Amino acid sequence: MKSKKMKNWFVVMIVSLLFLAACNSSSSSENGSGSETGSGDGAFYDGETLEVIVPFSAGGGTDTLFRYLAQYMKEHTEGNPALQVVNIEGGGSINGANEYVDLREPDGLTALATSASTKIPFLIGQEAVRYDLRELKPIIGTPNGVVLYTSPDTGLTEGKDLLDTDQELILGATSPTGIDVMTLLALEVLGVKDNIQIIFGYEGAGASRIAFEQGETNLDYQSGTAYQSDVTPMVEAGQAIPLFTYGFTGSDGDIVSDPAFPEIPTVKDVYVDMYGEEPSGEAWEAYKAFVGIVNNLHKSLWLHADAPPEAVAALQEGAAGAVADEQFIEEGAEILGGYDPLVGEDLESAISALTSINEETLAWVRNYLREEYDVTGLID
Repeated sequence: MKSKKMKNWFVVMIVSLLFLAACNSSSSSENGSGSETGSGDGAFYDGETLEVIVPFSAGGGTDTLFRYLAQYMKEHTEGNPALQVVNIEGGGSINGANEYVDLREPDGLTALATSASTKIPFLIGQEAVRYDLRELKPIIGTPNGVVLYTSPDTGLTEGKDLLDTDQELILGATSPTGIDVMTLLALEVLGVKDNIQIIFGYEGAGASRIAFEQGETNLDYQSGTAYQSDVTPMVEAGQAIPLFTYGFTGSDGDIVSDPAFPEIPTVKDVYVDMYGEEPSGEAWEAYKAFVGIVNNLHKSLWLHADAPPEAVAALQEGAAGAVADEQFIEEGAEILGGYDPLVGEDLESAISALTSINEETLAWVRNYLREEYDVTGLID
């Protein structure tokens, strides 16, 4: 009898130990301590840090935007990950973007912030580019326009005056392979590039604006956000005159007014004033396509194409929550410049301009840059 009781007790002990082991395993999985990040039922980013690679120096427009966005993404992303901005300079943002796709694991713990200066080298096919933006997963985007303005000393008062002037017009620029491509296409469309001396080599938009303020140049352009903060005071003081915006691409593919500056004519409006008809031709088609990609979706945040789906979903939901946060919009008014951030279907619609651009259009732009500006190092 005693032997039988001992045997039953032994069986009970074995069953109890197996039960406790199963509970411990389940608890470990739920707490995210398994071998895979975010495994089990817990939030993917619970206890994690998301690195945001900004391929520009600290303090610039892209850096400022994404450091601001990080505060709200942390709050609205399930798991509340810490967001750490990492600046990787060089190559006009090519270096940082290349490092992201070449060296960072597609584990959902590193994201890439881009600007127009990242998109254009990709579009024109610079040999140094190893990233393909069409293969990344978009999380959030922000539009931004462009305004070209002049000094009152030139005597120009509106855009059409560029066509017929005896004034020496000088425009400061960075490079014919960066954001300046937008300006080169605009001047080509308007037929006024031969009336303007373009000086390349300025380090960026801030440097070219200072050159304008110091009288080294008498034409300049700035992004919509920079124009509002840095140029509008000059306009109000009578020290600058806006000539045109680069516009935005509407749902029908045509150029429409910049939502932040509806009172300033677009490149299309100026063309009609100059020639009495709407623009057409290869330069115009290229211009519209680039505006749709660069202005409608100026800055963006991306994950690797093969990042865990739960990471993509968590960040997209976090971005949507941030955009819906009234405090985010109110406190970020100057950073956002009056442009509405893009998430969800609006973001996908903007991305479609990048994924569907005509290859013949891109080939035309490459050939144009080679012939007119002696650009080398472009793939065919």
